[in-house]
This record gives sequence, C-alpha cells and structure tokens, in this order.
Amino acid sequence: MKKTTYLMILFFGFCSLTFAQYTSIPDIYFEQQLINDGIDSNTIIDGQILTSEANNYSGALDIANSGISDLTGIEAFFNITSINFNYNTGITSVDLTNSPLLTSITGIGCSGLTSINISGLANLTTLNLRSCGLTSIDLSTNVALETLNIRKNSVSSLDLSQNTALTYMDAKENTLTFLDMRNGNNVNVTLFNADSNPCLKCVFVDDNTGTYLSTWIKDNNSGYVNSETECDALPPLTPSQCPTLSLNEVEDVVFNMYPNPVNNTLYVSSKSSHAVVQFYNITGKVILTKTLTQGENVVNVSALSSGVYLARFISDNKVDTKKLIIK
Repeated sequence: MKKTTYLMILFFGFCSLTFAQYTSIPDIYFEQQLINDGIDSNTIIDGQILTSEANNYSGALDIANSGISDLTGIEAFFNITSINFNYNTGITSVDLTNSPLLTSITGIGCSGLTSINISGLANLTTLNLRSCGLTSIDLSTNVALETLNIRKNSVSSLDLSQNTALTYMDAKENTLTFLDMRNGNNVNVTLFNADSNPCLKCVFVDDNTGTYLSTWIKDNNSGYVNSETECDALPPLTPSQCPTLSLNEVEDVVFNMYPNPVNNTLYVSSKSSHAVVQFYNITGKVILTKTLTQGENVVNVSALSSGVYLARFISDNKVDTKKLIIK
C-alpha cells in the first residue's frame, strides 16, 4: 500500500512538471528584474516564467531603468494595474492590450519606443510617455483617460475627441499637424500644452470663445477652432512658419467631401484632373486610396469601420487634409 501511494505521488508530481505551462521571456534583463522582484520563482535565468506566476501577479509592475529591449512575455501579466518601464531605451514597441486592469502606464525616456498598443484599456487613467520616439498613438478606446503626457515625441496626429475625462494634456514638442480636443470636457482641463508644434494650424476645441482657453498653451502658429470650416477659413501656414512645408503645399487646394459623417457613400469634388485622396486611420496607416477626376467623384467607404479618419487630398504636389467621421 505504501509503495502504491509513493508511486502515485511520483506520478502526479511528474505530471505537474510535464504539463506546467511557461511563458517565454527572451530578454534576460526583463527576466532578471522579474527574479529580483520575486515574481519569477526560478532564480536561474532560463528565458521563461511559469505562466501561472505571471497570470497571478497583480498590482504594480516596476521594471524601470533595467536595460530591457524586449517586453515579450508581458502579455501573460493580465492582472497588473500599473506598469513603469521608464528609461529602457532599447524598447521599440509595447503591446499592453492583454492587461485590461491597467490604470497607469509610464514609459518616460524610452527613446527607442516608436509604437505602443493600448487599445481596449478602458480603465486607463494615466499615460506618461514623455521623451519617447512615438510617431502615432491611438487613444480612441481609452475613455477613462484623465492625464496624458507625450511631450517630446514625433506624433503628427492626435485625436482626443473620445477622451471625455481628460483634464491634463501635454503634447509640447511633437510634429503635430492635427489635434482634436472636442471631447465635451474642455472646461475641466487644468493643463493644456501644445506649444512647439509649428505646423499645427488648427486646434479643434469645444468652444473657441471659452474663457478657459486663456490658460491653455499653444504654438503661436495655431488657432482655436470649433469646426473644419473654421479651420479652412484660417490663413494657410507659410514655409517660414512650418519649415517642413514646400511652397506647393501651402497653395490653396480646393476639394470638398460630403456627407460628413458618412455611412457608405462619400462624394468628393475636385478642381483638378489629376488628384488622389488617401484615407488614414488614427494610427497613421493608409487604408484606402482613390484616384480622382475633375468634378464629383464617388468613393465607397462601406468597408471601413466606424471611427475617425483623416482624408488627405494630393494634387500636383499640393496637399490638403480634412477629418472624416464614418458612422
């Protein structure tokens, strides 16, 4: 009987070892930090962590300034509520979509970071990615976001129209050409800074006559507007104001599109016989291109998901951009 019991214990122990699941942690510095923090129970670096240990860890994950360049394995930490990966300059991309409980993300000084995926993080309230290398960011599903700091990046388009809880926004020293703050909460904003974005002609706001705007900070080249029509009415920027512009780009490019918002069929009128309109999603990716002829053109947008897009019209080296909403 004792022998049988002993054999059964050995059998179940073997099965536990055999069927234990592991998550790959290829970055040795990431794994070392998990060992230092007592999260990875195996004190020998072996390129992996027990999936159960990663799954069960909750609370704050602090891996700042650790020399990490690859966060593969972070997808197993779906119970963390905050993450700090400051000053890991080798990290180029981060996907945190598997951590739905996150309320705070901090990645200051990650100069190599060019992309981050935080889609669906509905509990996120604080995002600080100051001094990184981001070129685009999608915040459309982060509806609880209150504090945003992306100062000193290279973001060219920022749509905050879905962030109805936003009260702190610092996007100073980017490359913004589009900024939409029409989220219905402008009156409660305690800090707004979009200075040092010389190519940003228009800042879309809830009310361009609001007294709260007197405390907001913008570039001298920018104007507060309520609508695309008001933006179009502002004088175009000159190459001396926006050094990235060519002379052709600041010439008037006339095209109209309607209806906006649109469901399925968009009508685009052009004064040029050689023109193209490109549609960009919020991350800056071209998702649809249509060659235009002079006069009215029909563009089928029924395949595009509901959301906010940018329509860029290009004709004879001249460029114009408008916001498009698909219902």
